[in-house]
Formats: sequence, structure tokens, C-alpha cells
Amino acid sequence: MANVADVRLACLLSNVAQEDIFSLPTDEIVRRALQRLAEHTQLIVWGSLLDRRMRLPRIQKAELHIDKLEALSAMLTQMTLPVATLPNSVVSTEGDFLRRGRLHRVTRATDCFGMQCLHLMPAPLPGYTEDDLEPAPLDGTSLTMYVPRPSAVYAGILRMMLKYPRWCAEQYKLQADLELLVYYNMLGPEKMSAGYELEEREMDRRGMEAAEPVRGWGREGQWREGEEWMEDALVGIVTGEKDITSLPHLGTMAHGKIA
Repeated sequence: MANVADVRLACLLSNVAQEDIFSLPTDEIVRRALQRLAEHTQLIVWGSLLDRRMRLPRIQKAELHIDKLEALSAMLTQMTLPVATLPNSVVSTEGDFLRRGRLHRVTRATDCFGMQCLHLMPAPLPGYTEDDLEPAPLDGTSLTMYVPRPSAVYAGILRMMLKYPRWCAEQYKLQADLELLVYYNMLGPEKMSAGYELEEREMDRRGMEAAEPVRGWGREGQWREGEEWMEDALVGIVTGEKDITSLPHLGTMAHGKIA
């Protein structure tokens, strides 16, 4: 499967010097692309870029969300980064998260196993606002990225869950993302370490400790009006009182009843 780097931005078209861009290291290609985009808009991290900040050890695509998809895609095409196409078997595993975006190849390789891409995603999916975002430098560069604060990361996932039915590829991916965030970001990295099992009493203790910062987000007014239910939902997940599969989805209200 292609490794994908995703972005949330808006941009203007600009002229790019013609060169064999694929003669450059992949990291440099991505850096140049992001630098060009950052001249015109905010870059908002998601995917693997966000995973590193949230202490998730998985290897996956690095995502950023964008507002003006067509303009941004044309800009990357002008940089001689062509649109890439993935097999339906790959697209079906993530559904809208690939179908509604645009993949631009940043490697010379074109096969799914060797290809890496910059993946442009529609900004409205997680529904972030300016208040949700904090500026931070991209590792090893002077490029400023915008990182959603922890409460916004969880709220964005729960918000997206409400856009999809209970049994679909998009919902499965969101549930998996939320599960990893809860385990690694809230409960501690040892929870899923190979060959290491925590005693039930220790997990209960970690769950109660993890619930406190979630309650703190509520006391600080970080939940939007009408989304206060997210606090109880997350507390239930981290304490083990609720299952991720029971969270609200398309066709239900926030309290879980049928709309």
C-alpha cells in the first residue's frame, strides 16, 4: 500500500521551475511542496505527522487537510508531481478518506508498494476552527504547521463518525484511529506492547487518571455548544465503561438514539 502524506490547506497557483524533481530525496520533495503551499495558506497536520505528537508508534500516511482541493492539486501538478491512482482494493479500505482526496506522487516508483504520495484531503471532514489549532514548526525545518489541540483531535474523530453509518470502511478506520489514540495517548504505551499485559487493577487506575484531563477540557470550555456529550463518551471509553463501537454514528443523535 502506498505511504501517503496528507494536508489541510488552501493555495494559489504559482510558476515552478521545471526540473527532474524525482532526482531529489523524497523528504526534500515533500519539504518543497509543503513550503510552496505554506506561502499561501495554513498547513494543518493529521495522520502520521499528528501521530508523532500524540505518541502513537504506528507507521501510516501523513495527512494534511485542505480547503481548495482543485487549486492545490493543480499547483502540485505544476511542480511535476503527477496525480496518482490507487487500485480499488486499496481505496475500499479507507473509503472517503481516499475517494474525496487527491493523491500526488512524490517518488519515481509508481507501484503501490514503492510509491509514496502527498494526499490532499477536504478540510471540512474534521471540522476544525482557528481556536482548535496551535502553530508548531515541522520537524527539522522552519516551516510552520498548525496542530489541532488534543481535545480537537478527539472531537474531530467523533464529529466524522457522525457522518458515516455504523458498518462501513470509514467508520472502521475512525474506530481504529480512536482506539489507538486512547491506548497510546491516554492510557500509556505499555498497554499494547508485545508480551506485556497490565493487571486489571492497573488498567482501572490508568483509566481513572486518563479521564481527568478529558474532564479538564470540559472545565476549560473546549467542547463546542452541542458537543458536550463528547466528554462523557470519551470518559466512558478510557474507563472501559463504554465500547468504541457503541459511539454515535450517522442515523443516531449524540445520545445514541435513532434520529
